[in-house]
Amino acid sequence: MLHEKKPRKRPNIARGIRLATAQRRRKMNRRRPINVLASGITTLNLYFGIAAIFAAIEGMGLKDSAEQALQFQKAAYFILAAMVVDTMDGAIARMTKSVSEFGKQLDSLCDVVSFGVAPAVLIYTMFLPGETGYFLRTGAFIAIIYAICTALRLARFNVFQSEMREYFIGLPSPAAAATVATFALFTIATNFTPSFWVFGPPMLALAILMVSTVQYPKNKMKSLLLSPRLGFRFLVVCAVAIAVFDMARRKDPALVLFPVTAAYALFGIGDTAYRRFFRRSASSSPGGAGSSTASPAKTGDAL
Repeated sequence: MLHEKKPRKRPNIARGIRLATAQRRRKMNRRRPINVLASGITTLNLYFGIAAIFAAIEGMGLKDSAEQALQFQKAAYFILAAMVVDTMDGAIARMTKSVSEFGKQLDSLCDVVSFGVAPAVLIYTMFLPGETGYFLRTGAFIAIIYAICTALRLARFNVFQSEMREYFIGLPSPAAAATVATFALFTIATNFTPSFWVFGPPMLALAILMVSTVQYPKNKMKSLLLSPRLGFRFLVVCAVAIAVFDMARRKDPALVLFPVTAAYALFGIGDTAYRRFFRRSASSSPGGAGSSTASPAKTGDAL
């Protein structure tokens, strides 16, 4: 009696390709060296964040107003120093062509402390001791929400947006932290004691902006400023920057830094509203049919 041969199962080619690709990525991750210099600078970012937290807590425990203001000022400058260092580690990793997954994860963990926890602690220790009852609880809630939104913003960036080149989706956490720090410096320089309604809603708005879909220019800003056909606008920006630098040199830098950081936070809102509403109305007009079919690159250059 003849036995029928069972048909052979066809190999799953797609599954084999996926397995081979995964194995190749694991080998690449194992062999890819860690950039010690960039990781060391990232760790310095973490140090500045922890130093800011300690300075804010120490300032909260002081009774002398001058010494208290000095500690809060130190905390704010530590946050700004962390922001400067945060821009350096990525630049060094790209220059040396040694961007690694380890460096990305370490950078995000340090950013949670420096740009999430440290500004939240500064908000709580500097602006809330004079409040009681409802305002104290609400202010603490805002500080917690701010830190949580920072962590969510960084996680979303790592998973979904790390490869995007034109825009940041949501206010970058270093920019939000810089706005908080410069606002603290501004109040110290002007001897202004803000009430809950002055600092509470803006801090909550910064937290919401971080997890929003508002777009902030990334490499797009470079093309806008350095484009030859926009040379005159670039000269105007340079003139304003020189005037701002001179004002900061003559007076307290905090009087200039806070308006600059606040303007960046508001710029993303205005730019997003312009592209969503004004361009939509232009494309829906009778003469805008051709513009709706234009490529994204060409429409982006018109900004």
